[in-house]
Amino acid sequence: MEVGESEIAGDVTRLLGAWREGDDSAPDALLNLVYRELKGIAGRRLARLGVPVLDPTELVNEAMLRLLGTKLDAQNRQHFFSIAATAIRFVLVDTIRRQQADKRGGGVIDVTLSGADQVSAAGDQWLEVEEALRVLETQDPRKARIVELTFLMGLNQQEIADALGISLTTVERDLRFAKAWLREHLTA
Repeated sequence: MEVGESEIAGDVTRLLGAWREGDDSAPDALLNLVYRELKGIAGRRLARLGVPVLDPTELVNEAMLRLLGTKLDAQNRQHFFSIAATAIRFVLVDTIRRQQADKRGGGVIDVTLSGADQVSAAGDQWLEVEEALRVLETQDPRKARIVELTFLMGLNQQEIADALGISLTTVERDLRFAKAWLREHLTA
């Protein structure tokens, strides 16, 4: 981690502590500090989905509204981004489900879009991955977290090891297992 990154990590940790202690200005200051990075995470997640479901800005804004409305108990930068990644994941899943319900007649306006079938197909795939990830989470939460940090946040394996307080070898082994497990459950 570079000096600038270290300072930012320290600022995130300091702001999280201030938030926990009731400083009403801390959540906004924290959001301003990490917004660009969160938007990058959202953009990468949306790019992996392959079709436009939401704008990265909308995804981050919705996720942060959910987070800022709760008493966040993140201890440091890595913990915060892990929680934020989960919030982004849930907003994305909720949005895909809502779009699919609207496509099946749940909405009041009937609009035909040229890419609607692509969104539905990609949404179906993402929901299958999400369901498999939830099953993995019940069986082995650490492996599910490693998948989330790898594919949602774009962290490298050393960053994941540092964030979770485990060895690099454990991250590598868990990621290999999780990928194989997900592949098996998605093709079944």
